Amino acid sequence: MSRWYPFAFILISLALSCGSNPLNTELDPSGTYQMTVEYSSGDDMVADLTITKNEDGFLLAVWDYGYEDGSTYENTAVCFGEKYLAICEPGDPPILDVFTVGDGALNGYWVEYGYEEALPVYGVTEEGNPLPDPPVLMDLQNPGTYTIDGDNPDGSTYVGYLYMDAFGRVIACDQTITPDGQPEEDYYGTGVIIEDHLVLAVSSFLGVYASSGSDWNGVLTDYSQDELTDEQFSFVEE
Repeated sequence: MSRWYPFAFILISLALSCGSNPLNTELDPSGTYQMTVEYSSGDDMVADLTITKNEDGFLLAVWDYGYEDGSTYENTAVCFGEKYLAICEPGDPPILDVFTVGDGALNGYWVEYGYEEALPVYGVTEEGNPLPDPPVLMDLQNPGTYTIDGDNPDGSTYVGYLYMDAFGRVIACDQTITPDGQPEEDYYGTGVIIEDHLVLAVSSFLGVYASSGSDWNGVLTDYSQDELTDEQFSFVEE
């Protein structure tokens, strides 16, 4: 599983006993939420977001924007920390959604590559309580270059480089990955830091990492996978 390619639209929140896994599989945000995205222009966008969790712990997040043809968008997402949810809307560039999970309520941000500001996004289910506070976005303390070391569940590995820069509290990143025996792969995406977690949406991949000094250790997932890749970013001192 060397930097997987998307074959289906499956969202994963899978528990591993590994100490570097920052995911929270006990948190269950299942439900249909009536969401609002606030644009600075005042032209807010509304949509339904449905999150389901199956018996194996996998999540599916589906955005429904009310298009006449009935089309919806299924996305990768995970829960992490004590109360947070992240969703990767894959694309070129991808969009990252991060939320605080309340009782039938979500409150957070829509983050997109190349934009300095994260847009407020929030919503409740029909039974929802008041909105929780949104996540507090933190500053990137060490912008620059990181080496990447990835270990796939099948035993294969990959290495590469990650460059992260901060635009306000929104992170832009570029990656070059070299899987075992395969050509280099280039990706770019966006991210944020919440508490001591780095959350990145890169192409179709969603990663969550815990801080370890100036380094980051965590896991990476994609649509069709029922396993997680362990991934480490090591800061390169200038």
